[in-house]
Amino acid sequence: MVKIAHKLVWALLPLLFTGTSFGQAPRDDKERDDKIEALKVGFITKELSLTTSEAEKFWPVYNEMDAKMKDLRQSSHKINVELRDSEDKLSNDDAKKKLNTLFENEQKELDIKKEYSERFIKIIGEKRTLKLLSLEHEFRRALLERLKDRKDGDPQDKRPPHGKP
Repeated sequence: MVKIAHKLVWALLPLLFTGTSFGQAPRDDKERDDKIEALKVGFITKELSLTTSEAEKFWPVYNEMDAKMKDLRQSSHKINVELRDSEDKLSNDDAKKKLNTLFENEQKELDIKKEYSERFIKIIGEKRTLKLLSLEHEFRRALLERLKDRKDGDPQDKRPPHGKP
């Protein structure tokens, strides 16, 4: 099952890059993000073997969770950028506040995962909910691996993901 989903990702990835590049206008970034999101939906749907009925219930819940997680990650990213740009100018009090915010964001992410896992269990069961926890990471890793291969000048690299022979 994993091999089939990986083949799907690899088959669709070239479509992601046709006609768009990373240096283009924001509209193209939106198009690229939409294509990546579509690949992720296909990957997760395939990996979890979602039926049509399950998918109709699963995706609204997943999208709701994903939006909350993105908001938290953006908040943490903003703090990390501020730290990188002004670490030397930061007072101890400001550093402590930012550190607490980062920890709070991590706790909120964990709370969201727990909350939504309960909801996913009702839709797809315990085993597939457990599998879901690793699928996003697996998708990102496969996507980044493919992007790295393209950057290194080997866009047609036929290696299977994760270095498997």
